[in-house]
Amino acid sequence: MDNVNTSSRLIDTMITLDMVTKSQQQPPKFDWSVDLIDSIWYHISRYLTVNDIHRLTRTCSSLYTIFASHDFWSYLIRRRFGHAIWHRSIKNSLLLPDDQKIVDLSRRKPCRSKSIYFELLKRKRISFADFNNFTFDTNRNYTTIVESSSLNGYVLYIKDTIETCYSLHIETMFENILPGNYDVIWRMKLNTPYMFGETEFFASAEQVNPGKTAYMRWTQDDFLSMYSCFYCDIAKTNLWFYQTIGTVEINGNKPCNVFISMTNHDSIHAKHGVYLDYVELKLRLE
Repeated sequence: MDNVNTSSRLIDTMITLDMVTKSQQQPPKFDWSVDLIDSIWYHISRYLTVNDIHRLTRTCSSLYTIFASHDFWSYLIRRRFGHAIWHRSIKNSLLLPDDQKIVDLSRRKPCRSKSIYFELLKRKRISFADFNNFTFDTNRNYTTIVESSSLNGYVLYIKDTIETCYSLHIETMFENILPGNYDVIWRMKLNTPYMFGETEFFASAEQVNPGKTAYMRWTQDDFLSMYSCFYCDIAKTNLWFYQTIGTVEINGNKPCNVFISMTNHDSIHAKHGVYLDYVELKLRLE
């Protein structure tokens, strides 16, 4: 009987000690890197910069897996650029073969949808000061001058003499542009608020059946009206202006080149004080 009582007291003591031990243990801590479901991280990423996302990928393998996945960058494309652009560049795109839609973490293959995201995000500009990117007519001398307010510190400068008056023609090419609709923007300025004759701006995708092309024709009165809208002394005007000449459309699901040109047809009057900074393709959100 004593042995039974002793055993019972021993068990009671062990249970009591176990309960005390459990009560003294700290509750399990919440691990935000693994306990949050992926969809919450997707939502959080909308308020983060790209640098923030990159820093988070270095904190643990769980976040690296989330932020290196095709699904994550596909989600960002849809949220930032809209369903139409996501549908064209991801869902029905030949840019992203099916066998590369998921990142191979063991081999660290680049995530194609991430590459597409950065390509869509990148500002597409060509500086007129880079002669290698342009074709010019051979009737005049083109030069570059220092301009601190320009894209890269230099601009293309045109100032004809009275003895050399010819039509003006400049063209360039944007290469491997993703499908979509793009505003074509010129940044330029004039010493005088007009340019004699008619000036045509043109842009088109190099496709067999191109979509919308950009075209604008300005007379010297159009230039004058544009400068007058600044409500300043047009006799002293020397202001940069941004002009959207139209929208160019790239059809299909493959990237292609976009041809852009500027032509002034007046061969009688000199082109005095024309400054050209850059031409830009700006993706339109759909």
